[in-house]
Amino acid sequence: MILIFSIIFIILFISALIVTILLLFKTGTSIKIKRIELLQDILDRKAFYPKKIVMVHKHFFLALNKNLSRLAIIENFNSKTLSYIYDEIALQFIAGIEQLSSKTFKIDYIHQGEKKSIIVHSYNKEVKDFIYSIFKIANIKRIKDKFPECNFSITSTSDFENSYVWAFCPVNNSFVYFKTKDDSFMKKINLRKNYFTIDTKYNYFEIELMNEKQQLVIYDNLFLKELFASIYQNIKQKTSEMTENLIYYDDYCNIIYISNGINSLQSVLLNKVQDVIYKENKLCFLLNDNSINIFPATNELIKEFEDFVIGFNLRKIANSFDYKFDKLINTTSNTKLIIDFSRDRIVYCAGLNSFLNFNYVIIPFNDIDEVNLEKNDFKGFVRIYTKDKEIIDISCNKLEIAHYILAQINTIIHS
Repeated sequence: MILIFSIIFIILFISALIVTILLLFKTGTSIKIKRIELLQDILDRKAFYPKKIVMVHKHFFLALNKNLSRLAIIENFNSKTLSYIYDEIALQFIAGIEQLSSKTFKIDYIHQGEKKSIIVHSYNKEVKDFIYSIFKIANIKRIKDKFPECNFSITSTSDFENSYVWAFCPVNNSFVYFKTKDDSFMKKINLRKNYFTIDTKYNYFEIELMNEKQQLVIYDNLFLKELFASIYQNIKQKTSEMTENLIYYDDYCNIIYISNGINSLQSVLLNKVQDVIYKENKLCFLLNDNSINIFPATNELIKEFEDFVIGFNLRKIANSFDYKFDKLINTTSNTKLIIDFSRDRIVYCAGLNSFLNFNYVIIPFNDIDEVNLEKNDFKGFVRIYTKDKEIIDISCNKLEIAHYILAQINTIIHS
């Protein structure tokens, strides 16, 4: 019997405690709402129309106006007597922010030519985010004033204090790199025409700025995902898709874009590439300055990229081949023989899957004097003699390929 009464008492006690907590929460929420309403009236009288109000504590509030141009500061606020100290700062005059400790922040601003500061004490993440956002808004405004033709809708910074600010305009692919401290400077580049690599899975972003590759630190979590989605969509719309969701080619700028179609994207500026090295799970690009760019890749992507390089090299020989009449013969894994009936010539290519090692020799039909087949075990090669006494040997993986080439060339020279 005693046990039953004890259980009932505990249940009643817990129920009463929950009701008390809910009443306190409701009362606290009501008081907070009442304070905000009073602050709204004060701001209306000051012709300050807020977009956001944050409470640092019950006597200290910060507000941002709807035009994102001014910061209101309400201190020593007393909801009973309606007394307070009010001030406004134009965001353009905010010179910097700083986190002094886990709960203390400083806002530096310029007033009548003098540097002043506001100290804010708060553990509230909303307050920290608000302080960060007002300085970021001020810095983005500085970027827009410098480049008014751009709409920078995708933005971030390197850290809470806005040491560096990044801004991207999806319309014209303009990317701005803004160093705010010390020897501050602002640089704009067309991201679509410069080197970059993005990997949203690892929050990795690298660009080339003033001939130096730099990995940019990102403070805002969504920035890279928005940047990736915007650039990737732009590339899909405005370049030639060589392989669906994997390889795109901008022939005007001579740039390849490679992607896994999900989270990674990289530009390859072909005029800066010496060669490509195919390794397991990666593509390695050897650049003119002997540095290497690495792109993680599946076997499918590696094979597709190798095919792209082969096609790219073949276009150096001719913009197109008529495959109804011309013959493209795989002689070995790395060489091809093209019997180009459209242009009355034979083209022998080597290093087709490479930029640096690609080479070829052209033999006009009327320069061929004689052709022979040379055998070596189960393989063979075709030896061509020109009228200038030159000898060109065409290696073949299979003897039947050599026989086929011999028959084709004999038909040409005896027709």
